[in-house]
Amino acid sequence: MPRPTQHELPDPGDRPPEINWRVAFVLFTLAGLLRFLYFYLDDVTRGFPGTLVRRALEESTGAYAALLLFPLIVVVERRYPLSAGRWRRSWPVHAAAYAVYTAGHTTLLALSRAAIYPLIGHGPYDYGRMPVRYFMESAEDVITYVVLAGILTFMRVQQYLRDREVRAATLERDAANARLEVLSLRLQPHFLFNALNTISSTVYDDPVAADDLIGRLGDLLRRALRTSERQEVTLDEEIETLRAYLSFVEARFGDRVHCTLDAAPACAAMGVPPLLLQPLVENAVVHGAAAEFGNTDIMIRIRCDGGDLAILIENTVVGPLPDAWRAGTGLGTTRDRLRLLYGARASLDAIAADGSYRVTVRLPARAVPAIVSEPGAEHARADR
Repeated sequence: MPRPTQHELPDPGDRPPEINWRVAFVLFTLAGLLRFLYFYLDDVTRGFPGTLVRRALEESTGAYAALLLFPLIVVVERRYPLSAGRWRRSWPVHAAAYAVYTAGHTTLLALSRAAIYPLIGHGPYDYGRMPVRYFMESAEDVITYVVLAGILTFMRVQQYLRDREVRAATLERDAANARLEVLSLRLQPHFLFNALNTISSTVYDDPVAADDLIGRLGDLLRRALRTSERQEVTLDEEIETLRAYLSFVEARFGDRVHCTLDAAPACAAMGVPPLLLQPLVENAVVHGAAAEFGNTDIMIRIRCDGGDLAILIENTVVGPLPDAWRAGTGLGTTRDRLRLLYGARASLDAIAADGSYRVTVRLPARAVPAIVSEPGAEHARADR
């Protein structure tokens, strides 16, 4: 049996946010447009005509100058994050970066406006006294810097939380796969022990029958190897495994156990866990043939019921009825496997009443691909 598949785990550490620069360009453009509308409509409201071009120039240069300096904030945030309590040692660096940002922003505003304003026929641009202008712009730039650094910090935290969720989901999936492997390992030796015990009991009395059973056991083991890496096989494949098991039941109990299988053809391609039916039927055989000279009839009925696959296994019981909720290896392991594979969508119920023992299994009805047989596999027993 191979080891459970392990998945690559995302780095649970802190990762810097990924920047989509096209989106950043659109957002800075939108911010400039909204500021233009605010100031221009304020001029219109106050009755100041002729400010359309000036306002458009001021707010567009303000937005795109901030966009040109945005990589500075990104680089500083990546090297000196503010999340997870790191702001205490990072804030001096950000304070210095803010000083560079506001000085660069004001300088870009002055140069771009002085160059563009005459080109559009409006003469020289008056930006006022630059020392005062640097101080004035710094008051607004501190808000811009804090907002942009805050957005980057928020994106970093969101990335960290997403990585944690993915890591937790991956670990949970791997743990569930490992648990399923353990449960499968519990089932197969249990079945193998019973099969070998049956062969041992017939090898002296009927060597030909024992030889046939050894071949059938080889078929079963081959099927187990073929399905070892799959969590689901088709119902048809599972029924073939069940038929091979029933040959051991017939060899062991003869006419004392009579089994009837009624599976709807529409369910043939539905997926079921490997070795689902065998332990349930074995449970019915044990309960039904517990008495030394008792006989039992076992009915296996499989239907597609809406979005579920419904499996009913019922057997007659000679003598006292068993405890329906006493789960041995077969029932208990099967119930655990169903819960891990399908969660609340699957169920296994056992009822003992009116001289019969009934086990009902429901699981989601979904088609799965069949395993392609290896060339010559059907002749393996003949080559033994």
